[in-house]
Amino acid sequence: MKIKELLDLAAKAEAGTQGNVDEAKARLLALGSDLVTVAKDEGRELSDEEQDALKAGAKGIDALDAVSARIKESAGIMAKFANLVPAGGGSPTGAGTGTTDAPEGARLNFRSKAATVHIASKMGDPTGAKAIASSGDAITGVPLDSTPYEQGRVANTALAILPFKTRPPQYTYLRQTTRDNQAAPVAVGALKPESKYGLTSVDGKLEVIAHVSEPTPEYWLIDNQSLTAFVQTEMQYGLERAVEAQVLGGNGTTPNLRGVLNTPGVQLQEFVDDATVTVRKGLTALETAGYEGGGIILHPADWEAIELSRRADGTPDLGSGIPVDRAAQRLWGLRIAVSNAVPEGTGLLFDLGALAVVGDGAVRTQWSSGVSDDFQRNQVRARTEGRFGLDVYQPNGIVKLDLDEAA
Repeated sequence: MKIKELLDLAAKAEAGTQGNVDEAKARLLALGSDLVTVAKDEGRELSDEEQDALKAGAKGIDALDAVSARIKESAGIMAKFANLVPAGGGSPTGAGTGTTDAPEGARLNFRSKAATVHIASKMGDPTGAKAIASSGDAITGVPLDSTPYEQGRVANTALAILPFKTRPPQYTYLRQTTRDNQAAPVAVGALKPESKYGLTSVDGKLEVIAHVSEPTPEYWLIDNQSLTAFVQTEMQYGLERAVEAQVLGGNGTTPNLRGVLNTPGVQLQEFVDDATVTVRKGLTALETAGYEGGGIILHPADWEAIELSRRADGTPDLGSGIPVDRAAQRLWGLRIAVSNAVPEGTGLLFDLGALAVVGDGAVRTQWSSGVSDDFQRNQVRARTEGRFGLDVYQPNGIVKLDLDEAA
């Protein structure tokens, strides 16, 4: 399905019928990234069909870049003839609205959703260098270092390996609660034993997770287009951290999600010998219950301890190479995600079919000056939000690992 969508969108891009250039490019990048991620997760090379789709997507992106260049050139010409534009010919600055749809797929990826309406573009110049105001005056950006110098971000997240599904705001699914298998040899004419497979209906609901930025001077955004992208990226990063914290540790009190760590019915694996052995014991518990390991979530300090652990002869537990190949980031053949949202000394091991992060498929970023006296102060704010939930279909397909020897 993703391959077909990528090919269709690439064809529209080359034909010049794609609609919004920025949104089309963001979607092409997201679809291509998803194909590559799935292949890497499955430990395989790209198929011929996937390679052809990615090549078509690359051509489509080139075509979109060419359109963007033409738009930029046109804006420059318009700026030079700004004095010939009659009053009211430009677009006044207002509350911009950008909606970014999260592609449905195996994983929830905030980083593929970089699309919003720039304040500068609403004033006639998508580059933000020059613009035409509603009065017809030409506005020229002041010399400005266009790179906001931001603080570091945590690169890893549990959301990178947790399955993701698109859901409506309210929904219902069935969860099996018991399995009483009575199959046995039966004599001729005797009654057959009855097996029971209990099902229960579970009501699901998406909760809004959101935040609003501090007020930003409107002219900062006009003079520096990259500032808009910076604010949006920061807002999406903050939303991602909040979703991750709720998915793992939410207490279940509305509007909080009930996170995996607080879900009743998950298996518990006590500490045995060391963290590496404990994870392996947890994998056995999972397999004994009829599931298979799909991923492991650890606090960075616990993953560090495992990477640095040594056998009795002094060789590393994870192999003889020093340092450990961090790009692989696997233990017992399973992918590791490190997360600050899981407590140190606690890990999670799960079957990929046991749970899923759910959402309506959209992360929305909107700009507005309608808060307090922002309009009078020429200030705007960004609001980023989405609707999310957590479905746990098989609690005993999840193992909570005790990795603290002193506990």
